[in-house]
Amino acid sequence: MGCIMDSGKGEIINNVLSDSRYIKGSAKISSMMCAPLKIKDRVIGAICVISAKSLNYTAEDLKILSALALQSAAAIENARLYDSLKDTFLTAVYTLAETIEQRDPYTGGHTKRVTQYSLAIGGELGLSGEDLERLKFAAILHDVGKIGIKDNILQKDSDLTREEFNLIKKHTVYGQKVLKHVKYFKDIIPGVLHHHERFDGKGYPDGLRGEEIDIIARIIAVADSYDAMTTDRPYRKGICHEVAIEELKRCSGSQWDGDVVEAFLKIDVLKALE
Repeated sequence: MGCIMDSGKGEIINNVLSDSRYIKGSAKISSMMCAPLKIKDRVIGAICVISAKSLNYTAEDLKILSALALQSAAAIENARLYDSLKDTFLTAVYTLAETIEQRDPYTGGHTKRVTQYSLAIGGELGLSGEDLERLKFAAILHDVGKIGIKDNILQKDSDLTREEFNLIKKHTVYGQKVLKHVKYFKDIIPGVLHHHERFDGKGYPDGLRGEEIDIIARIIAVADSYDAMTTDRPYRKGICHEVAIEELKRCSGSQWDGDVVEAFLKIDVLKALE
């Protein structure tokens, strides 16, 4: 294979034992055929077909293997580029979420904690890899709509008036408006838009109830509420873990999906934040 990597050309060896490059004592190989995995002029590997039996590989066989190697190399490169692009995209998403979070100094770390709690719940519920991916992005961006809320309301250090609270409630709709312009975010919009819906239908913005609410939103609702309850705010001190758990249990089936609450109770909160 080293020769193929160096030369960048395919090769057929129908009598390996007589080839000077054959190392005695190695695996028994009688015939082999190799084609390089090339990306432009760069060789990144090789595909080799080997046989312990003596075969007679032909130029046509090598042509087919080379075509397969060409397609494989392109697939490998596309996967590499996709992973690189995805990492860059995810970094940009985190940066956006953290920038918005910085507008409210009292919620530092909220986005990260909600994301970690949400993924732990999703894992406990047995969500698919695709749904866990949706959950991750929706949790990271669940408060992105707060970009449309004025600082004097977002940073107010006393109780909100009814009018101010109604303005705060609009952050879910603002979030939808921000995300709908990015095709990649189409599937996470329900999680962002509806994470303040209640299981009994008394939430906002659309008054959805039960399983009308996307499972992603139902999970974020529990994670978001737990973190809000246990975090200090300028107008109140956060409550302890035990009291927050009792509140989740008390409102299970009314404010929150009972199955999601049950899954949250099974996770190790501290371990989820590691």
